[in-house]
Amino acid sequence: MTVRFSQSSKYAILALTALAARDGGSATVHELAEAAGVPQAYLAKLVPPLARAGLLASSRGRGGGVHLARPAGEIALADVIRALDGEGAFQECPFEVAPCPGDPACPLEPVWDPLRARIVDFLAATTLADVARKIGSPADRT
Repeated sequence: MTVRFSQSSKYAILALTALAARDGGSATVHELAEAAGVPQAYLAKLVPPLARAGLLASSRGRGGGVHLARPAGEIALADVIRALDGEGAFQECPFEVAPCPGDPACPLEPVWDPLRARIVDFLAATTLADVARKIGSPADRT
């Protein structure tokens, strides 16, 4: 059974993890896209919603770029997913087309809902700092 994340969430997690590995440093979108291995144009479109969610801060001009708006240890993977995909991302069900908040009448509810809750708990408890420490930079994995 697979849990699906949007391409936007995947790219954002990769990019923000690369930014977390810089220990609070900033980067241009170009540098960050290269470090994370994601398309620059796609990443540029993710910056505004991530900034609105309070996860990224950006500055223009000479020496500008993006940096984490909060310490990496205070940004959970769930925060990133929620910023891009909304709360519905946590209501995914492999047995329904539409997001499902849980239906006690569903015969699979006793199996799926506890598993979904564990996944959501993992995403809420795992921070960008945790991921950066465990996997290093995306360049290290190639």
